[in-house]
Amino acid sequence: MNATEPTAGAARRGRSLRDARGGFALFRIAGIQVRVDPSWFLIFLLIWWSLSAGYFPRARPEAGTLETWGAGLLTALLFFVSLLLHELSHSLVARRAGHEVRSITLFLFGGASEMTTEPADPATEFRIAVVGPLASFALALLFWVLGRALPDGTPDLLPSVVQYLAWINVALGTFNLLPGFPLDGGRILRALVWWRTGSLRRASRVATQAGKGLGLGLALLGGIQIFSGALVGGIWLVLIGLFARGLAESSYQSLILRELLGQVSVADVMVREPVTVPPDLTLDRVIDDYVLAQGFRGFPVVEGGRALGVISLERLARVPPEQRAQQRVREHLEPADAEHSVAPETPLLEALAQMGRVGAQRLLVLRPGSSELVGLLTQSGLVRFVELRQALESS
Repeated sequence: MNATEPTAGAARRGRSLRDARGGFALFRIAGIQVRVDPSWFLIFLLIWWSLSAGYFPRARPEAGTLETWGAGLLTALLFFVSLLLHELSHSLVARRAGHEVRSITLFLFGGASEMTTEPADPATEFRIAVVGPLASFALALLFWVLGRALPDGTPDLLPSVVQYLAWINVALGTFNLLPGFPLDGGRILRALVWWRTGSLRRASRVATQAGKGLGLGLALLGGIQIFSGALVGGIWLVLIGLFARGLAESSYQSLILRELLGQVSVADVMVREPVTVPPDLTLDRVIDDYVLAQGFRGFPVVEGGRALGVISLERLARVPPEQRAQQRVREHLEPADAEHSVAPETPLLEALAQMGRVGAQRLLVLRPGSSELVGLLTQSGLVRFVELRQALESS
């Protein structure tokens, strides 16, 4: 599975911007940051347990407990190496096609490569999508050949480890070829429809509907398994189906958002000449004279023509009411550093991604090379802009 940065959710009303990459950074490979989502640890432990307590005791009942748990740990690690190589193949082909790939994230239901842009043509989309399953099938062949080449006298559990890895890579490649977005098969379907119709949006809509249908089908199949007595496998299919259905819709919304904002800069959306607050004002005055009187949740803090930062309702709420008359704005502002400011010519999608990375609801817009304030970019302003553009697009 390969995915673009999930910016669509950031434009939904009432939803806070979050770190799009998230997770724990592990290492870099070929210049790409590898991360694991916290949910990865859950699936890793489940796979380790299922292999050690189920698969290997059945395959080699003569093996000891320590051996089976050691083999389970090794196999679980190699499975996630296989998953990482699957995603890395997407990333390397995408980067060769001129796309920036920021990171690969492993999570509960697999992995995703974070691309900052969509492929420019259906041929590139097809190449990026198909290489993942091909990599998995190549790994399956490698493990199968390795298993055949094991010499006599090899520890009994090692052939079972290699056999499992060959089978699981076949399963991984086959599952990803299912024709539902955002699985690789869904992206292949999108490339074919895109090539046939010439419309990326139409192709994405077709692939998204296929992905939502696939997710529903997996969930229904899981429900049948639950009622048939296969509780764990059934629950797992239901979760995968619901996740795939939701991811298909969010990926489509992300594409629409990119189309709406692709040629828009920060200067087109920012609040010009925003109301500013002096840094030595007490917090109770800010609340009475600015927050309640103006109805905004944040204000730039300016002194002598220089932007010092932003004072926000979230910061004000952290100070106990009885202390607000003694404490001043400069003690509680968010600084006007590189993470909380942008230039007016910055592409809006880039600014949106920056808001997600730092968890900010507003960014100061500064004149390049100086601390002079020229505007304020807010999350609520972004939401209104997107809603208006969507209304105009659909009218």
